[in-house]
Amino acid sequence: MLLITCPVTRTDELVSDRRIRSVTNHPTHIALAVECPCGQVHVYRTGRRWEDAVAQRAAGAPVRAAEVGVAA
Repeated sequence: MLLITCPVTRTDELVSDRRIRSVTNHPTHIALAVECPCGQVHVYRTGRRWEDAVAQRAAGAPVRAAEVGVAA
């Protein structure tokens, strides 16, 4: 079971593992495509380097493309 926050309804939803449509391993994070009870598929990303890059952008610090896994 996964506890996700639906970006459409802004509610917390408990979904079963069989609702995971795909898992993609990236250099900076893991992306899970999850079928939400609202009927849409949402992508949730997790990982230390992903969170660090998001925090740097929120703080206004420049982020190098190599840090977020984007080809320059």
